[in-house]
Amino acid sequence: MTNITVITGNKGKAGEIGAILGIPVDNKALDIPEIQSLNVDEVARDKATRAYEIMGEPVIVDDTGMSIDALRGMPGALVVWFLDNIGTAGILKLLEGTTDRRASVSTAIGYADSSGVHVFNGTVNGSIPIQPRGTNGFGYDPIFIPEGQDRTYAEMSAEQKNEGSMRAIALAKLAEFLQNHQS
Repeated sequence: MTNITVITGNKGKAGEIGAILGIPVDNKALDIPEIQSLNVDEVARDKATRAYEIMGEPVIVDDTGMSIDALRGMPGALVVWFLDNIGTAGILKLLEGTTDRRASVSTAIGYADSSGVHVFNGTVNGSIPIQPRGTNGFGYDPIFIPEGQDRTYAEMSAEQKNEGSMRAIALAKLAEFLQNHQS
């Protein structure tokens, strides 16, 4: 199998993706404008298309989002924008007074090669606590409790979080696809 390029400036993320897939990957940072959508699958599909057009070789991109039921699915794929502008405290403030704390986090892995673009999604259902908890991880980790757990992602070790993370689920689907479509 030829190397696949993971489009990210984060070498650690590229290494994690390669390790989970069990294949060699390269990484490259590309400045690709993102479409504005709450749907991570749409964002990943568009990013994979654009990255393949630029690179002309197999590429992997990812996009992650958080969907909060009480906010009608927001912030979705715009979660980074929400975190940059109002932070986890602001997201919790939006939920003040609501008892519906259901949420989900999703990662869409976009893979593009000469056969086209394929998107693989991993979703973990859970809930939002009243207050942030934990110091591990990043982003929304202190305010997301996966279903069946009593700890936020930020209260887990990286290994515990990644055992059933949305990225691991999506990458398992990509690995199966690659195994079945090797030339």
